[in-house]
Amino acid sequence: MRNLSIPLLFIILVFSACAKKAPDPIAVKLPTHQVSYLHEIKPILDKRCAVCHSCYNSPCQLKLNSYEGVDRGGSKKTVYNATRLSTMDPTRLFVDAHSTEEWRQKDFHTVTESSVSDGLNNSLMLQILDHKMKNPESTGEYFSEADDLTCSETSIELDGYLSKHPNRGMPFGFPPLKQEEFQLLAGWLVQGAKGPSDTEQQELTTPKEKDLEKIVKWEAFFNNQNPKYAMTARYIYEHLFLAHINFGTGTNEYYELLRSTTPMGSPVELINTVRPYDDPGVETFYYRFRKIHSTIVHKTHMVF
Repeated sequence: MRNLSIPLLFIILVFSACAKKAPDPIAVKLPTHQVSYLHEIKPILDKRCAVCHSCYNSPCQLKLNSYEGVDRGGSKKTVYNATRLSTMDPTRLFVDAHSTEEWRQKDFHTVTESSVSDGLNNSLMLQILDHKMKNPESTGEYFSEADDLTCSETSIELDGYLSKHPNRGMPFGFPPLKQEEFQLLAGWLVQGAKGPSDTEQQELTTPKEKDLEKIVKWEAFFNNQNPKYAMTARYIYEHLFLAHINFGTGTNEYYELLRSTTPMGSPVELINTVRPYDDPGVETFYYRFRKIHSTIVHKTHMVF
């Protein structure tokens, strides 16, 4: 028994020595006010981050053009994988899951949560932004489509990656944030990375009065039970499945045409299908319009 304990102790010591230590949390200057996501953080993310982190195959599937995307976080799953021999469940924001917990069940990890407080923060977002602030110069070869990026789930994993690639801080391939931008983001993160208030969220997702008049008119057209109307509605829906629809009212807001289990005048309950011609799975459904409240980017902006 004594002879067995010596090798076992040796193995434990070896693995303990190899275990990586988590990087020190980042000290943050506490803000003197409650930082607003909509008015202070979103403009920074739109200007510096959304250009890459806004489409279905965003790096790590991290979409930063809406708070829902920020809250969802990132994933190690590759959207486009030529070696994959079987289908994978889609992970479309606003479609395939609707809460933080649902996204965690789909293996998305947080980038904003911190395990420390009191002016310290160790969130992945702050860690990778802080690294860029301290290592602003690009070194070595740069590839806009680097194939060895990481989708780290922990600060230890991210620290190891950045130690190997010191020029891979964020924004990747661009100058670091301005000091005031970094301080705002850091302050927001240390305050808990809160999103829009209930009132702000309601305003974000509610159509303007001018658009609402058009929506009522067009939803009545699409949901007319006359077979001729029903055939026309299906044809239009299947062709505008990915479109950003503008009603020409001057509001400069866009909508998507969906199938819902709820009728006009009720909150939209999306029928989630991969393709527009897939069986909706219910006997009765309704064509509905839903306002797009994430930041519009050209690469996904198909206007009708």
